[in-house]
Amino acid sequence: MARTDENSSLRRLFLLPAKAVVVLYVILDGIVKPAVRPLLGWVARLRFVIRLQDIVAALSPYAILVLLAVPFAFAEPAKIYALYLMTEGDFAAGLVTISMAYLVSILIVERIYHAGRMKLATIPWFAKFMDWLTGIRDRLLAWARATRVWAFSVKLKQNARAFAAKLRLRFRAG
Repeated sequence: MARTDENSSLRRLFLLPAKAVVVLYVILDGIVKPAVRPLLGWVARLRFVIRLQDIVAALSPYAILVLLAVPFAFAEPAKIYALYLMTEGDFAAGLVTISMAYLVSILIVERIYHAGRMKLATIPWFAKFMDWLTGIRDRLLAWARATRVWAFSVKLKQNARAFAAKLRLRFRAG
């Protein structure tokens, strides 16, 4: 019986770095993605992007996985490296690096994943991995939404929108 407890503790210990990376990714993604959502929408409507997505969707699941892995393999480590640069005092280089990494991640990886998501879900281990990531993301979001900081930011956002609407009305009427 002790062997099972040891294995489960060891497993948790090895999963800790993976969970830390996922948490960092979810936090950064939650900050960056809303800021670039208009750009993502614009890119998604471009004719050549739609055509490329159709080509990706026609590929086999493992071909889509390889296509997804190549830019991901460059973009994700670049984000971590950018944070390292920033902590070492080279903020400008870190900012440029993380900006480019997010650009690649959002514009290329996101579009490939969107186009091939259904076929990728047919790969059992990939589907299980995505369920795991989604579970972590959902738990983090639930935790964040339960905090006072979240409630304050929601109220602040509502007040800012109401203020902007009043300004628009005032300038239209004036």
